Amino acid sequence: ASLIRDPRIIFRENRYAFNVARIVRENNVNLIHAHFCYPEGFVGLQVKRNIKKPLIVTAHGRAIQIESSINYGLRLNSKIDLLVRRVIREADRLIVASTFNADLLRSLGAPDDKIRLIPFGVDLERFYPNLDSSLIKRKLNVDDDTYIVFCLKSGSKRYGVEYLIRAAPRVLRVHPKVIFIVGRKGPLHNYYISLCRELGVLKNFFFVGDIPYNLLPYYYASCNVFVNPSLIEGFGIVAIEAMASGRPVIATNVGGTTDIIIDGFNGFLVKPKSPDELAEKIIYLLDNPDVSRKIAANGRRTVEEKFSKEKQIKGVLNVYREFI
Repeated sequence: ASLIRDPRIIFRENRYAFNVARIVRENNVNLIHAHFCYPEGFVGLQVKRNIKKPLIVTAHGRAIQIESSINYGLRLNSKIDLLVRRVIREADRLIVASTFNADLLRSLGAPDDKIRLIPFGVDLERFYPNLDSSLIKRKLNVDDDTYIVFCLKSGSKRYGVEYLIRAAPRVLRVHPKVIFIVGRKGPLHNYYISLCRELGVLKNFFFVGDIPYNLLPYYYASCNVFVNPSLIEGFGIVAIEAMASGRPVIATNVGGTTDIIIDGFNGFLVKPKSPDELAEKIIYLLDNPDVSRKIAANGRRTVEEKFSKEKQIKGVLNVYREFI
């Protein structure tokens, strides 16, 4: 009885699949490419069965990953878990951005010959070193000699912003002229404000909300250190954006991040939920500008070699060519 599904959800899935099938027929589409295993992949599977077109699924995000400690992941619902496993078994190809997600798919029943590892890529002409780093300082009205630590993810517990806030007092004891810029806004915003106030660091934090697309490269350019403190991470595209921007990155050693960062070479890896380690690495980079520049240069070179948008596009097109 626990596996009986809500008829309203089934109705929405069927209506979604009907419309996708109509578009596929009207446009003589050769293959279906769904992003996320559920609901998109499951809907794509229904269309595949109906009109016999190959199905490619890019498997990432909360549709396959779970972290029960923070109630993260659709597969915590046993009904959705069964549907995701069905999609993984029956899709013609499964694209993943990291070895972490590839291993996860194998554990869920995906055969090796269906999995294609294609890392995400960034636009190297949009994110690059030597942008005007003063623009954001002027916008926020902070002194030129102020250090900036930037973190872009803040929407939910999985992004670990709490641990960056808890690292701040230790950083500020050594470097009082540091500000922390946190992008995006989510349901924990008021909690973060309260925590900053409790720790006495509120005046050092700028919660700037959603950053306009055209300004994002300037935020990366403005920072001395970029921090990605996630508790779970399928890939970590913000890390490669920061690296492409020529900025040193500190990230937690979770998930796909370990595909990107070689600890001590092109960034630093720290344990999740570890404000002391975060603070230690931030202080180290601020204290050692030569090391910081070397790590940043290695990071840019890593992205040029492995994580350009062109490489990602070429990889996806190669998967399409297997069927067309």
